Amino acid sequence: MAGKLGPRVTMQIGKDKNGKPIYSYVLKSTAENFGFNFLNRIAQRKGKKGQVVVQRGSVGAGSIKVPLGPRKKTPKGNPKMGSIPMGAGMNIPKIQEFLKTAKKNKPEYFVTLDGRSWPVN
Repeated sequence: MAGKLGPRVTMQIGKDKNGKPIYSYVLKSTAENFGFNFLNRIAQRKGKKGQVVVQRGSVGAGSIKVPLGPRKKTPKGNPKMGSIPMGAGMNIPKIQEFLKTAKKNKPEYFVTLDGRSWPVN
């Protein structure tokens, strides 16, 4: 079993076709590495029967892998990758727009679940 990875934060990664926000529940260290804005409060929504439900992240589409920076390498020399979960409403153009909002360590590409690399520009 893997050890604990650290605290997680909720960040808004985009909007779906109805204009509702899509959230991602990601490692705080990954969000800080790229300079993404994350919510200091827990995102909530109304569930069935009007109950308030905590919304940690969206469901459905898997995750992408993004290089953490030009200098961060594995012992074999490959770039270290950070994983960012993506919601079901996120397509390639929306993911590219989201990654362009990084304030530091701006990624040049990302890798989808099928192993294909996509440019951010």
